[in-house]
Order: sequence, then C-alpha cells, then structure tokens
Amino acid sequence: MRWLVITCLISACGGNIDGGGDDTPDPDAPNVDPPVPAGCIDNVATGDHTFTCSTLTVDARIPAACQGPGCGLILVLHGDTGNGLLMDDHLEMRDLGQQHGYVVVAPTGPPFGGNLPGSTWETFNDAQLVEIVEQFRDVFRIDPKRIHVTGFSRGGFVTWRLLCDHADLFASAAPAGAGFGTSFGEPTCFDQGRAPSREIPILFLMGRTDTSVGYQQMVSIRDAAIAEYGAAGPVMVTGDADYRHDRWTGNGVVIETFDHAYETVEDGPFGSGGQFGDANGHCIAGSTTDPYAPQYAIPCVLPNAFTWGEQVMAFFQAHPLP
Repeated sequence: MRWLVITCLISACGGNIDGGGDDTPDPDAPNVDPPVPAGCIDNVATGDHTFTCSTLTVDARIPAACQGPGCGLILVLHGDTGNGLLMDDHLEMRDLGQQHGYVVVAPTGPPFGGNLPGSTWETFNDAQLVEIVEQFRDVFRIDPKRIHVTGFSRGGFVTWRLLCDHADLFASAAPAGAGFGTSFGEPTCFDQGRAPSREIPILFLMGRTDTSVGYQQMVSIRDAAIAEYGAAGPVMVTGDADYRHDRWTGNGVVIETFDHAYETVEDGPFGSGGQFGDANGHCIAGSTTDPYAPQYAIPCVLPNAFTWGEQVMAFFQAHPLP
C-alpha cells in the first residue's frame, strides 16, 4: 500500500484514496526531548485532553508519535449548534491524526444563543484560533509545513477567512458547506478585494441542495478562487450521478471540490420541519453519526461514495507547504 500512496502523492492522483503514507514521526528515535508545557497547554502527555485557551474550550488529541518533534497539526472547526468534539465525531479526524502523525485541535466557539444548543463563531475568534494553533505548534514542535485547517458551515466560513488572512501559517485548507458571507453578515476570502498572500491549496465540499448556505453562494466563492489563482479545469477525478470530485490546476496551484447531491434524513432534526430547519444537502458525507441525535445531527444519508474526513486527511497529506 505504501508504494501506491507515494505514487499518488507524487502524481497528485485523486479519487477515494485512503489517506495512507508514512509521514508519522518515530517516537522511538534516540535523544528526543519531550514537549514542555507552556501557555494554556498544561498537559503534554499522549492522549485526549481538554484545555482552556484564549477563553475557548479546546479538545485535542496528542498521538504518541508527537512526543517528539515533526508531527503535523490539523485545526477542526464546527458549525452553528455544534462543538469541537461533535465536529470530530463527523470527521473522525482525531483517529486519522493518530494514524498519520498529526496533533488534532478541535476548539469550541462561544454559545450560539437563544433556545438552541451548542456554539458558533464570531470574526473576533479568528485571532484566538491563530493564537491557539501557534501555541500548539510551539509546544509540540510541529512541522511548520504541515499545519492545516478544516471547518464545516460556520466553521467553513472561518476556514475561508483563515486561509485568506493566514496563508503563511496554514499549508492547505478544506472548507465545507460555506460560501460568500454576505447573507451571514461576515466577510470571507476573495470578497471585497481580499485574497490569500499565496495560492494556498483548497479542498471544498459543496452540497447541491444545501439550503442553509445556498449552493450558488458556494459556486460563487469557488469561481472567485479559481479566477484569483488563474487555475484551469475542471478535470473530473471521480464521480457518479450523486457526486463529482473535480480539480482545477495551473502553475503549481490546486483547487479541488466534492460537489454532491446527498442530504440529511428527511425526518431528522435538520430535515423538513425539524428543530433546526430544513438543511437538505447541508451535511457531512461519510459520517456514521446518529442522524437523529439531539444535537448537530448533520450526517448525509448513507451510503455515500466518499468519506469527507478521509478525503480531507488525504488532501492535507498531499499538500504540505513547499
């Protein structure tokens, strides 16, 4: 399997690859000093931890391999009514990070408010998130070429902003279920003359029947990124009647999308008449969480042809900083 994955990374092949590859640091390497607690990170032991950083609750998993320097880091951002752990349940990114040598950091934003559970994100949280990433980077001696960010819905809007404003920090980014922010009262990347300082690789999840964000909002930000990068395409990597995995490239840049027709369960909390409104295609492909859960029940109805969390990990592995 290793030779296949290495071939894929070199040739930038796509499809439903399994995110393999052996980029995990060796925890048994001689003369490796352990990480030293600092700032909000008061426990550096291997395993799952909950920290309070910049007033935010931050759940993180530290793989055993990351007791030594050289691991990557992935920032995972939830959407409205979610939290860090619920978002990770949909992506299983902590398990993937443990497998491939990444510290996974899943913070929870401020309370959503009203009569709804969970949390949200505000634009002022962006600076806090950057500070959190930098603290984890420094304490765990993260490889600066392997720091990435992904987020869904409101967390996807934050991901667009972070890739636009902090392209020097993040190697690549995977926003999902988020487009231009005009209808949400917040700025996003490629809007009002804004663009990243470098052409950061982007992987984007788009639901064709997404009524929470709106498919056209996502098409608009996708097209703005393609135009800004001067990328050519698309080339369809894989696909069927229910989804397309497309790639735009040019001059070393890459933008990829998973454009799908999957939806939430009709009689679930995010279905027609549900507690949280009719989200339709506003869902996470491949998630195996309970579609009737009382909070953040956003899996797409299975079966799906791809698993979003696995695709995100594979993309991040394939796109470190040059």
